Amino acid sequence: MDAVEVKKDIYWVGVKDWNLTEFHGYSTPYGSTYNSYLIIDDKITLVDGVKHYLSHENIARIKSKTDFSKIAYIVVNHVEMDHSGNVPELMKLAPQAKIITNMAGKAALEAHFDTTGWEYEIVKTGDSISIGKRTLEFMTTPMLHWPDSMMTYVKEDKLLLSNDGFGQHYAADTIWVKDMLPGVIMREAKSYYANILFPFGAQAEKALDTAGSLGLDIEMIAPSHGCIWSGKEEVNTILSAYAKWASGENDGKAVVVYDSMWGATATLAEAVASVFQDAGIPVVKHCLAVKNVSEVMVDFVDAKYICIGNPTLNNQLFPRVAGFVTYMRGLRPKNKVGFAFGSYGWKPGVIKEHIYNVFEELGWETIPPFEEKYTPKSDVVEKIIEHTKQMLAK
Repeated sequence: MDAVEVKKDIYWVGVKDWNLTEFHGYSTPYGSTYNSYLIIDDKITLVDGVKHYLSHENIARIKSKTDFSKIAYIVVNHVEMDHSGNVPELMKLAPQAKIITNMAGKAALEAHFDTTGWEYEIVKTGDSISIGKRTLEFMTTPMLHWPDSMMTYVKEDKLLLSNDGFGQHYAADTIWVKDMLPGVIMREAKSYYANILFPFGAQAEKALDTAGSLGLDIEMIAPSHGCIWSGKEEVNTILSAYAKWASGENDGKAVVVYDSMWGATATLAEAVASVFQDAGIPVVKHCLAVKNVSEVMVDFVDAKYICIGNPTLNNQLFPRVAGFVTYMRGLRPKNKVGFAFGSYGWKPGVIKEHIYNVFEELGWETIPPFEEKYTPKSDVVEKIIEHTKQMLAK
């Protein structure tokens, strides 16, 4: 794919990582993109780099539009290596360029690379730089999702270069949301939020508030992963979705997550799910033997009820359940009602110690855990059904 003009004299010069299958344990079956943007103006500016092993494609696209000797600025919105991995190579090609970033970004660049000889322009929220016909305005968004994260707004083009905000891990033969099926791209945007930004809802809300207070009139959002949101309707769709996700508002649905060795916990999971079905509450059931943890987390975004089932193994959580609980705990979903259940053979109490206590740590409402030794008979199935109904009163 050649460089693509996204606005007059502003080009997508990023790369497509078609073969990416996972990102920090997050399943990425559609690959991803590392989006980089070149602004042709009196002071030619490159915004964000790409992952190091695809640097040659980024460089070729830049060269198709300008010579590296003419680049005045390289904006580093975020130093995570999928965005900054080739910045040292870019700086060798454009040693005259000044790095624009914030104080945390400068510190992170110096921690990652040999930055000897690099010049910086340090910015903070509300600062702006004229590059000719255009003005670049900056908004720091710390912990969305690194301390150095920020966004760059091209005022005259009403274009927000949002880095990790509003993105999707999705590679396609287009760079435009409008060319994709709406349901697909929103699912991937939601998956990205669930697996990358879930712990930072407060920071996301603050970023949205800051954009409002700065009076940013946004007609296009160009993230650093996935497709570009163009036009007021698409922009409002993703901004509204983020506002809802960040607030912790849910749709009242239930999620049952479990694993099973000999079917006992699976039987309990089916009974738990039936409670919500009978109450007319949407419920989705995930077996960790077949679902990646990141797929499960997408359903946590708009769920109210979370039920996790575990078959105790060697007096511990079952490995896939343990991995999921660790992953979920790190993402810190809020405003949930939790229920831990499962089966055991030798030692009871494992789910209380390692699942129920995590619910309490996260500040969720809970009902007491439920365990059964070995295979649940019909009377036990009735007991867990009655027990699960306590959740409906929460």
